[in-house]
Amino acid sequence: MARKCPNCFADVPASKLLAYSNDLECPSCKRPLEVSGLSRNISALAGLIVAGIVWRIVSAHFFGQPGLLGWALPVLFSYLAYSLVAPLVLVLTGDLHLKPEASFAPPVETPEPHHH
Repeated sequence: MARKCPNCFADVPASKLLAYSNDLECPSCKRPLEVSGLSRNISALAGLIVAGIVWRIVSAHFFGQPGLLGWALPVLFSYLAYSLVAPLVLVLTGDLHLKPEASFAPPVETPEPHHH
């Protein structure tokens, strides 16, 4: 039941989940939604694991290269791997919850006390 609104069970497009993950709104009932912390953590962990594997493979291939190739390419490729894997896993495991009322309510202004 990934990417479904818990209120009306409408499908939330993957593009909206990735682009508006902090300000997500159901396309059907317009209720504010949020991605669960577990889904975010799973996607981050999967991205870190893949980035570590890519770093290990690329650094073994370019080990001992003079100049920037020896250290910059493993960092670059692991960053790119994380940047691709984490959103893909988030799309696949994106569990949505209704956003608590307190988090989208407008802030209440308190009047300043008068000093005599």
